[in-house]
Amino acid sequence: MARSLISLASVASVLLLLSACSPEQQGRPQVVQNPTVGSSSEAIPSPQGLGEMNACSVLDKALADKEFPAGEDSDIGSNNGCRSVKVGITTSLDLDDQQGVDDVRADPSKIYEGKIHGRRILQVKEGDGDEGMCQVLLEVASKARAMVTVTVGSKGNTDQACDDAFSIAQAVEPQLPKA
Repeated sequence: MARSLISLASVASVLLLLSACSPEQQGRPQVVQNPTVGSSSEAIPSPQGLGEMNACSVLDKALADKEFPAGEDSDIGSNNGCRSVKVGITTSLDLDDQQGVDDVRADPSKIYEGKIHGRRILQVKEGDGDEGMCQVLLEVASKARAMVTVTVGSKGNTDQACDDAFSIAQAVEPQLPKA
């Protein structure tokens, strides 16, 4: 009984934290009221072509004006990933045709919902201050997503990582299949 009350209190606390702002505004992700993490109000069809896309081609195009070296294949975040590293900053893109944005496993207080060009996104902000990490997950279908991850070391902080991840996600989004 006590365990159930603690679980219920934990869920209520998370929902209270996530009810601060509204998703009405385009642009930067914001904490949203009534978040849909874990469920989807609309069934989005399977992605057409996400599995056939080359993550490095997409990432290299997105980083073209940011002075990053060409990306290298990576299977750390998915079977179709790519990462590019320059001093102090690692950027990666994972094209995942098995998991949707609602499958993200992160502390709910660090998840922010928003849109890029009308496409639903979740931003996960990890770390505080220096040497942080930020992910932007773009919805492709109910069980498909693109995930941009930026990790900074000595060249920035968590807020900078999120600004960079959002900027890269804006360049990735037009290259993704439409639902």
